[in-house]
Amino acid sequence: MNMNSVSVHTSNKTLIAKQGHLLLAGIIMSSLLSACGGSSGPSAEELAVQSAAAAQIIADKAAAQAAADKAAAQAAADKAAAQAAADKAAAQAVADRQAALVAARQQISVAVSDVDTEAKAAQSASSAASVLAVQAGQQASGYDEVAASLASTNASAAQAKTEAERAVAQKEIVAKAKADAESAQDLEAMADSEKQAQDAVATAKKARLAAEEALASTRTAAQKVADEVVVAQASRRYTKLDAGGNALPSSATSWSCVQDKTTGYVWEEKTNDSGLRDKDWRYRHMHNYGGYGGIKDTNGQTLCQGLGACDAYSYMYAVNGTGLCGRNTWRIPLPKELGTIAQINSGSTPPHIDTNFFPETANIPTKGAYCTENVDGAEHNYQGIDFGLPILYSSFPNESPANVLGVSILVPLRFYGEIQDGLLDNPGNASNWICYTRLMSSN
Repeated sequence: MNMNSVSVHTSNKTLIAKQGHLLLAGIIMSSLLSACGGSSGPSAEELAVQSAAAAQIIADKAAAQAAADKAAAQAAADKAAAQAAADKAAAQAVADRQAALVAARQQISVAVSDVDTEAKAAQSASSAASVLAVQAGQQASGYDEVAASLASTNASAAQAKTEAERAVAQKEIVAKAKADAESAQDLEAMADSEKQAQDAVATAKKARLAAEEALASTRTAAQKVADEVVVAQASRRYTKLDAGGNALPSSATSWSCVQDKTTGYVWEEKTNDSGLRDKDWRYRHMHNYGGYGGIKDTNGQTLCQGLGACDAYSYMYAVNGTGLCGRNTWRIPLPKELGTIAQINSGSTPPHIDTNFFPETANIPTKGAYCTENVDGAEHNYQGIDFGLPILYSSFPNESPANVLGVSILVPLRFYGEIQDGLLDNPGNASNWICYTRLMSSN
């Protein structure tokens, strides 16, 4: 139906036409009577005025009716337009709801994938922590001294496992949310499922981070176990002694000597106080018969203090005079004796000696050798041991450190000094036989 055309009911048209005809008929009749002298009514002019008035009334009524018909038509058109808009809005609402449902299902599917990723990462961290805990337990077996660190390792690994289980538990929650979303048609119900899925993702991520943090703690604790086992092993071999020769606990932070239980040797520990036994003093490896009495090298660096002549033997006599650790039998060790405290450190990290008991050991490769003697009391073919050099166990797998020293850390002292060996011009009384000292006592 054309909503822009105006429709006037037939009954209205008939009524208007009828009224107009009657009015005109009356006017005409009145005019005839007047013309025939049968009446003394209005004049022709008056009748004309009346006819015009009647015509105007008819026109006004027709215009009013037309306006009413137009208004009715417009109202009908507005109603139809409103209905169409309502129908369109309803259709759009349905489409929007379907789109929202689809988007929510997609978000929940992403959440399922995210939870799976977080759970796998948490499980990986837990597995790594578990391996570290097992290894730490194996290392600590038989060492009660490391019980506390081992307990910390196990606690951290257990925490990683708990967090991994919490992350995995979110997979069931997000799977249920996805199943509910597949059949949901109500946006409110769908929103609840989406929120459950997002909460599961957040929980899984938090659990994964906590598992990784627990792994880091496990790693730290496991390393502490390994370090403490090394100390415990050494403690069973070495004993710290005070200045009077009395045994100290392995946890002592200050000591004067170290006794090796495997050999019975007692070793001097150096100091860091610029005194007689300071770790930085160097000595010429021979008696001071050659007039080597200076105490500074050619660079102006102090060789030693507390001695009139900086040679290893003068130092040995001075230490014996102090009665260090209740002993006066201190001497320069033989290579095989000094070699007994050499060891290959973890990662082959020099100096190759147990720094838990001999912390003040020089680590200056090709410059930091320690004095040794080839024969007790001899002053020829001087040699030393440089703990900063590698120990070549790979070439001699069946040999002990003492027997391998000839091809590794046992060095000729003629290369350890200020000048090249055999140089005739010796400015400043320089020396090419310089070494550090670590005295020993075997009885």
